[in-house]
Amino acid sequence: MNEVLFGTTLPQFSGDVDGFERAAKQARELGFDSVWVFDHLWPLSGGKERPILESWTTLAWLAERTEMRIGTLVTRSSLRSPAVLAHMASTVAALAPGRLTIAIGSGDEKSRAENEAFGLPYWEGEERVAQLASTVEVVRAHLQGETVTATDRFVDIDGLPPGPPSTPRPVLWVAGRTDDALDVAARLADGWNGWGGTVERFRQDAANVVAMAGDREVELTWAGIVRDEGSATVLAEGVIEAGARHVILTPPNASAPDAYEALGRILARLR
Repeated sequence: MNEVLFGTTLPQFSGDVDGFERAAKQARELGFDSVWVFDHLWPLSGGKERPILESWTTLAWLAERTEMRIGTLVTRSSLRSPAVLAHMASTVAALAPGRLTIAIGSGDEKSRAENEAFGLPYWEGEERVAQLASTVEVVRAHLQGETVTATDRFVDIDGLPPGPPSTPRPVLWVAGRTDDALDVAARLADGWNGWGGTVERFRQDAANVVAMAGDREVELTWAGIVRDEGSATVLAEGVIEAGARHVILTPPNASAPDAYEALGRILARLR
């Protein structure tokens, strides 16, 4: 069996830079392989009045502060121009060569209010998946060192030059549980990430990705909130048995004093 990597998300929804840095250090000391940030413009709960650390600028900071793998869980395809996102990703990749994973997802109906509050487009139904695929194609080509020219109903890019070189290039995942999202991951990405859900659902979705990918190798990964140490261990063991090769554990309250100690105990069981 290939090596399984373990990661955790960091507390970015308070604006507490010191707490964020302490959590990253603690994750390293506990033995996690990777640390991750969410991509939102306001916290997941509580509305836009609370501060938040923006994901990509925080990743650039992390690139210099840690030797761990870093990544987005996940970058929303609708929050930035694909050309700008591609260049941001290649810049962070150059700061952290071989350590960056850019996971991209479309968001869902829960994302609508956030997009509309800040004047950003929100796509529904088939358009949302098509926009995700368009963004992934632009980012993938840019990260492969290509000059990107692309025109569709979402982008009009004329000769975006390659970004700073990075060897090896960053890893690109697509996240989502719909059949259309699984298809985008199977066709265009290095990996697929499933968020939450049961072991059975992960097993089925993972099997679908593998079948859709055919001869392409697509890394299977899982992420989710873990609450009870015992059940979380069983869940993680299950998704690993079902094929997950990167497991990302998210505490229910990342600002709690013992949040990462609890995750460390789960990690020790899994190792």
